[in-house]
Amino acid sequence: MLIEHDIVEERTLPKEERKRDLPWRFYGLTDIGRDLFEEMGLLGAEGTLQDMYEMLETTDEIEKYAQAPRPGDDSEDEELTGSDALAAYIRDRKANTHSVADQISVATALYENGIGPDHEGLTRNEIAERLAFEYSSRTVLNHLVDLDILEEFQPPGPSTYVISERRDQIINGEAEETVDEEIERLIDNMVAHMDDRIVPMDDGQPGDRVVIADGAGRTIRSILADEFEVPSDDVASYLREGDRLTKLNRAVDAIEESEDIDRGDDYGRVIFRTAAYRYRLSEFGMSLVEGGASPER
Repeated sequence: MLIEHDIVEERTLPKEERKRDLPWRFYGLTDIGRDLFEEMGLLGAEGTLQDMYEMLETTDEIEKYAQAPRPGDDSEDEELTGSDALAAYIRDRKANTHSVADQISVATALYENGIGPDHEGLTRNEIAERLAFEYSSRTVLNHLVDLDILEEFQPPGPSTYVISERRDQIINGEAEETVDEEIERLIDNMVAHMDDRIVPMDDGQPGDRVVIADGAGRTIRSILADEFEVPSDDVASYLREGDRLTKLNRAVDAIEESEDIDRGDDYGRVIFRTAAYRYRLSEFGMSLVEGGASPER
């Protein structure tokens, strides 16, 4: 079933390398499987499980099976340097992954562009903009981090940024007061425009208009009353209490999604952004490039 859904794939040793008393058929996650496990948060336990396995007391027979050659373990002995060393090392360790060509392309591109240990690194999106990926860029980078060829890190500074949409500024340390200010600006805008929805009179002359009272047409107040399922008269007090950040952003979303109201620029969301991880060749990756490496290393 897992193989049919391309989550797990079978990997076998060539016939000439098989031994009667050792396993020769193996199973591993495909890139699709790794993506799925990552989305479900299951790959985070990989290191813990490895540590637990290393602490186990095993018999000689179990150890023999554990050390049995896997598909892709064989390699040539020549010493390689530069991007060839990176490619050989990746191909040797990740030959059974679908994205091995993408992995080699990323490592080679970073090396050729000088994105090494002293560089500020590139975000995943920046790398994806420079290269054409056949497989998920996230999975490709995870494979390279797993090999310790790439270093994954966050740049110096806050790990999270708070942004005022209206001011188009980072407001770290001012989030709470900014949320309160934006809510009051929204309420002021709601009150100022609650009676200005107008339509032509049915029996009037061209240009004659009549004001629709608040609640009779689609006003900001009525939109938010529907969104939060509260009476129109309670919208302002509702916005001022509880989780004001969530209510502010949800209110702005509802107003923007309405076809009856032009939101304007008098108020805006308060947004939290996590600093993107950056990637660069690791010290080990550079040692492969500069010192040379055989695939057996």
